[in-house]
Amino acid sequence: MHCAVSTTTDPAEIHPGLVAHQQDMIDRCPYLAPSVERGLTTWSAYQAVPGEQAALFAVLVEHAEALRADRRTAGTLACRNIAVLGPTSQDQARRLLQWPAWLARNLYAPVRLMVGRFWRDVELTDSKGEAMLPPPVSFFSLRTAIPSRDGLFLAEKVPRIMDVVAHAPPDDGRDVFHAALGHSVTDPSAMYHVLKERFPVPATSTPR
Repeated sequence: MHCAVSTTTDPAEIHPGLVAHQQDMIDRCPYLAPSVERGLTTWSAYQAVPGEQAALFAVLVEHAEALRADRRTAGTLACRNIAVLGPTSQDQARRLLQWPAWLARNLYAPVRLMVGRFWRDVELTDSKGEAMLPPPVSFFSLRTAIPSRDGLFLAEKVPRIMDVVAHAPPDDGRDVFHAALGHSVTDPSAMYHVLKERFPVPATSTPR
């Protein structure tokens, strides 16, 4: 796995179709427009394929920690998107993204950081039931969780995460690995399988 685009505020540097996709998201999210206008929404891109989930999880942790730092200076409008180039089908992309996203959600929900993941060409609807523009590439989206806005989705899809977010205080700077495992971690990828045991998926669902 390697970084293809380090950090940019122009999604066209990653894929020309991401410009229209980001605009579609702006039309649906009242927080995204001011974030983009102020240059607080960034994009990065990595080449990765199934089998590199542990390394991809480490990338998520790196960007989640960077976003926590961003929030301390820029506020809650700061967002980070991480495109994942390489998967050639929706199934490949789903398998590559689902576990890293699930583990990161569990780690960062206590500090009110939301981890979304979208695979290429997936057809979704918004809270009003309207069709969303499918993304041309797979990506993770990291942003501040807003319980009043995210509650309906989380309560339906991942109620355990909703419970944590709903009761989480503002980010207190805690070491999320120490809170989850009882010790600090220098290599997140080495903890990938340990965390899969620490945060099993409920029997009635799959990592979302």
